[in-house]
Amino acid sequence: MPQMCLSLLLQLVKHIIAPLSHRWKAAIEKRIKEVSQMTLAAVLRGARLQPGQYWNLSGTFLFTIYVMTALAGFGAPVPRTIEGRSAVLVYAGLAIPVHLYLMMNAGMCIVVHAQAYVKQLSRRLRNHRTFTGGKSNLDNESPNCSRHSKVLKAPSRCCFGLKIMRCLSVLKACHCVPLAAVVYYLTGACVFGKLEDHEILKSLMFPLEFTTSGGLDHQPGHLRILYAFYVEGAMMLLACAVVTFRRYSTPNILWASQKYRLFTTEE
Repeated sequence: MPQMCLSLLLQLVKHIIAPLSHRWKAAIEKRIKEVSQMTLAAVLRGARLQPGQYWNLSGTFLFTIYVMTALAGFGAPVPRTIEGRSAVLVYAGLAIPVHLYLMMNAGMCIVVHAQAYVKQLSRRLRNHRTFTGGKSNLDNESPNCSRHSKVLKAPSRCCFGLKIMRCLSVLKACHCVPLAAVVYYLTGACVFGKLEDHEILKSLMFPLEFTTSGGLDHQPGHLRILYAFYVEGAMMLLACAVVTFRRYSTPNILWASQKYRLFTTEE
C-alpha cells in the first residue's frame, strides 16, 4: 500500500515539475519504473493490496485441519518463516497418519452400526407385515373386537412402513455413498450461502472462498471454525465410503485391489 501511494505521488510530481525541468522528468520516470518493479515483485511473493488477518485463533485452527487432512497444498496459507514451515512439517508427519488411522476406525464403526440398524429395522417391518397380513386375512371378525382397535389400524401403518422401505431401497444405491456425498455438499452450500448471503451460483462454489486466492483472510472467525468442522465431516464421509467399498466390493475389484495393493483385505 505505501508503494502504491508513492507511485501515485510520483505521477503527480511528474505532471507538475516535468514542464520545468527535463532532468527532473527523467529522474521521476526512473523512480516510477523502480517502484513498479518492486510492487510487481512483492505481488509475486504473495503480497496483497488489501491484506486481511489470517494467523489468529480461528485461522490457525483451520490451518491445523488443513494439515491433518493433507489439504495444505490446495489453497491453504503457508507460514512465511523457516521456523513455521519446519514446525508444520514435523506436525504433518505426526498428525496425518494418526488422523487417517482414527478416521478409518471411526468410519468402520459408523458403517457397521448403521448397517446393523438398517437390518434390524427391515426385520421388524417384515415381521410386522407378516403378522398384520395374517390378521387381515381372517374371514370372520370377532364381535368383541372394536373397529377402532390397534389390530385394525395396523395394516395402514404397515403400508406406510413398506413405502418407507421402498424409498430407502431406491436411495441406497451404491450403499448410499453418492447420495450422502451430494446431500452433504448441498447442505454445506445452503449453510454457508445463507450465512454469507450469497447468490445460488456463488453458494455452490463456497469451498473456493476458503482459499488464499478466494479471500480466506477476510472471512470471519466463526465461519473459519465452522468450515474446519465441515472439512472434518467430509473426511469422515470419505472414510465411510472407503470402508463401504472394501466391505462390498465385487470379486473383480477385490482382485485388482489385492494385485495392486490398494487396500489391505482380511482373509
